[in-house]
Amino acid sequence: MKPPETIEEELAIISDAIDAGIDPFTPLKKPSKMGKLALGWFLIILMISWASQILYHSV
Repeated sequence: MKPPETIEEELAIISDAIDAGIDPFTPLKKPSKMGKLALGWFLIILMISWASQILYHSV
């Protein structure tokens, strides 16, 4: 299926989806605490790794 070229085509596709029972505007999920925690620890470890590499090369 090619992307719509005009706004009328896009509105027709949205109305067809609504008629078929598909919600084209689903609400966004809230980020989980576990995902935030994992990302935070990953970034901390990454920064420590970079700092240790810089310190190792400067000695």
